[in-house]
Amino acid sequence: MANHSAVRPPSDTPATSAHTARETAWHPRSLLASLPPDDRAALLRLGTPRRFERGAMLMRFGEAGHDAHLILDGCVKVLGGHADGHTTLLAVRMAGDIVGELSVLDGRPRSATVEAAAPTRVRTIGGGALRTFLHEHPGVGTAVQHNVNAKLREAIGHRTDSSGAPVMLRLVRVLDRLGRYCGRRTEEGLAISVPLSQADLSALVGATEQSVRRALGVLRSSGVLLTRYRSLVIADTDRLAALAEETAPEPARRRT
Repeated sequence: MANHSAVRPPSDTPATSAHTARETAWHPRSLLASLPPDDRAALLRLGTPRRFERGAMLMRFGEAGHDAHLILDGCVKVLGGHADGHTTLLAVRMAGDIVGELSVLDGRPRSATVEAAAPTRVRTIGGGALRTFLHEHPGVGTAVQHNVNAKLREAIGHRTDSSGAPVMLRLVRVLDRLGRYCGRRTEEGLAISVPLSQADLSALVGATEQSVRRALGVLRSSGVLLTRYRSLVIADTDRLAALAEETAPEPARRRT
């Protein structure tokens, strides 16, 4: 069961007008950003507004999937389970994304656990209501299917990167994806606006914290990356993208 004790109604319960009016509320690769304004507004009227505090569970691996969550603000972590009880960070989802839709559509148990990585507002949409809406709005149904396909491709790419590739290559590809997916332009560069700890980043990379810490040091020394408290800034996006396309020799350290 979800951690309902950590959920409370948001202050702006009935309306999502602030979000429908501000296109910048949704990251550019999200489901909501891909929809025409009328379809987006109709989808945003579905469901019930809820708020999850950081660390609260939106859903758990293996439970029945009776609803989906459309993210309005904040971000969530998608976690995979292991037989030994440990979890692996598989992905992050931002404002404009939907989570839990796969179980609603195929009727099978949840394939992952989803945890709020920051205070997060959603609209929780019942499975029956969502299926009816998608039937009545085939364009949205197609967009949701494309969204599911993109997540599958992301998962395949993540698994491929994690199976034998050097740590540096895995890291730069994860950083490149995070930058493209949830980066925010600042004076210093492209800030990754997801509160990820070093343990979280190591889980995404599929390597030990020590190995990731060492690779981060190389990227910092080469001028590709800046690190802040629970924040990363890609200072040279072109070079990072080029490194992500290589078979990844490590970037040379900047000479002093």
